[in-house]
Amino acid sequence: MDRRLDKRYLTGAVSAMEKQYGVEKTEAIIEDAWRRYAEIVDENADEPKKMYMHTRKRIYPAIAAFDAMTGNGISREEAAAFLNRYYEKRAAGVGAKIRGAMKIPGLYKLVPRFFAKMTKSSFGEDCGFRADWIRTEQEEMCFDMLACPYQDTCVKYGCPEIVAGFCRADDEAYGHMHPKLKWGRTKTLGQGGDCCDFRLTIES
Repeated sequence: MDRRLDKRYLTGAVSAMEKQYGVEKTEAIIEDAWRRYAEIVDENADEPKKMYMHTRKRIYPAIAAFDAMTGNGISREEAAAFLNRYYEKRAAGVGAKIRGAMKIPGLYKLVPRFFAKMTKSSFGEDCGFRADWIRTEQEEMCFDMLACPYQDTCVKYGCPEIVAGFCRADDEAYGHMHPKLKWGRTKTLGQGGDCCDFRLTIES
């Protein structure tokens, strides 16, 4: 396999795809998806390496899977629904692990500042994002995401339908971390909003 390609997204989708479409059709889709994934990586060979964790790990394989599914006779609506469910389910597993970690007494109190630091590092401008930071305090993190490579890249490749799954995955992973942590977001770029209004607050 091409070492530039991250195998986890497409490999992880095989089981769910086989249940819905059968082994033979799934094999055809996945073969086409790997080929398309490599093409997209080639087309974006000059992108900064810091973007790889988003583009090569998640965005490009999702676009490739969408193109392969529609190219094998699956409607755009059905392909997007399948991929969005698949990614949301993956995120739910991450959410379960986070909730397990949050059982450590007092750990939840560190989350807003940790999330702010993590976001600025892994979701900063050198990764293709642009944010307006409103507040970062011990008990609250607030920012609006104004530009997002998940949105921009999927629109560029003609499949904006799959961005909603990435958006909802955040809610699956972070929406119920701890009873005293409130994850609040009323809109996202991928669901038609003018920004993604991220809010994370410790409730007394």
